[in-house]
Amino acid sequence: MRRALAIVLVAAAALWPGAPAGAADSFTFYGSGWGHGLGLSQWGAYGLALQGWSSGQILTHFYSGTRVVKDADPPASLRIGLVQGRSAVHFEAEGGEVTLVLGDPTSGQPVGTIPPGQTWTVRSAGQRYRILDDTGAPVGQDVGGPEENLYALYADAGAILRVPEAGHRYNRGWIELNLYDCSPRCAIRLVLSIDPEQYLYGLGEVPSDWPRAALQTQAIAARTYAFYKAALGQNRPGCNCALYASSLDQVYAGYDKEAGPSGNRWVAAVNATAGKVVAYRGTVIEAFYTSSSGGYTENNENVWGGAPIPYLRGVCDPGDYTPANPNAVWQVTLSAQQVTKRLGLGIGRVTGFADTVRGVSGRIITTVVQGATGTATVSGGTLRSLLGLNDDRVWVNANRQVTGSIRQKYDAIGCRPGLPTSAQTPVAGGERQTFQRGTIYFKDGLGAHDLSGAVLDFYLQQGGPAGTLGFPTSDVQTLENGATRATFEHGTVTCSPAGACRTA
Repeated sequence: MRRALAIVLVAAAALWPGAPAGAADSFTFYGSGWGHGLGLSQWGAYGLALQGWSSGQILTHFYSGTRVVKDADPPASLRIGLVQGRSAVHFEAEGGEVTLVLGDPTSGQPVGTIPPGQTWTVRSAGQRYRILDDTGAPVGQDVGGPEENLYALYADAGAILRVPEAGHRYNRGWIELNLYDCSPRCAIRLVLSIDPEQYLYGLGEVPSDWPRAALQTQAIAARTYAFYKAALGQNRPGCNCALYASSLDQVYAGYDKEAGPSGNRWVAAVNATAGKVVAYRGTVIEAFYTSSSGGYTENNENVWGGAPIPYLRGVCDPGDYTPANPNAVWQVTLSAQQVTKRLGLGIGRVTGFADTVRGVSGRIITTVVQGATGTATVSGGTLRSLLGLNDDRVWVNANRQVTGSIRQKYDAIGCRPGLPTSAQTPVAGGERQTFQRGTIYFKDGLGAHDLSGAVLDFYLQQGGPAGTLGFPTSDVQTLENGATRATFEHGTVTCSPAGACRTA
């Protein structure tokens, strides 16, 4: 469910300075995350599971104001769109016979049985199905039509059906073939009809060797998303389904997921959470999820527009910066010529970016692209899509990535300092990075500490880490009387509620 963004129309959230207007030979995009950044972060769930969070804690963190509950009225079955728009499909039987039935999956007329090890072809012949055996010879007469479907059923226990056009093997439910869009020759699409829990067994969204709590988190989120979509209708135009078997909805790998490495662990996670969904005020939510948030998820209105949704609020993601996540931070350098060509804005050679508007996570909502002959405003989604970036949580020619010990501190305090406003900078034998609401300092042996408010202001007036106080050895603490205090290598700073500070 990691969708590409196209155009975002939202109100401005915050203004940030862009890159210098002077012509640049190249642009480096310093980014973090992968995906749209909305809802559950899969890598965030992975990292939080390693920290001991339960699936319920993870889900209610990412989906604000929600609860994990048993669905009282789950769908009896799900329709999954496997393949669309084909002139022919191929069915390979493994481990047992597969029968083709016309008209009805439970009482229809058998029109052919595929022996194990053979691959048959079903082709659109005008407005009929033409079935060809392993040698290419027709199996009986052309049958069916747009109003009379063909079905593939597992005739034997242990039978598996491989569909090359779908890229996977299947052994649950049955596969329905539709003839549609007949002008004049019909196209073929395949729709899997399957029990909801068995559908989840084949979901290929995360590796099966992930921590147990992360797998259970994914199972509940995926079930929630599927049930929400099914409630909207299971005959969507194009696929005649509730859900596509791709990242348009959720990646479905069928038997290949169950039979794959550690597949039994994934099946166990589905079984352990049977029937559980995420609900907001008693209603199943639209449980969007993304691969990696880059450290902070985004408000829904800043991703795809529309009215704010209470449970899709941007939140800190303290699990995303895990060593296993390949997209926690990344950078891409493109020449000015590449950027100009890919954006294709008709403003001449691109020279810079300015007046960037960012969401709560730091993702670009809009930015002004400066060119040799004009300017153009584009959305962050458009920038990401056209330039081939993993995410639109990027800074252009300014490395504001939060990494290392400073990132660990930042995550530990729930992203409290806000978005970064500088790079990590060496200072007086340590490092610092500034944020919207404070500065984090780090020094070997002392660790990382967060300063803000009057204490930070006073500390900077005293020369910061290069001054007499040295590096901080604690965060700013608020005392019972409202005063604030932090300790340093060579003293303590205490500030009154009115902002008057003194050292000791």
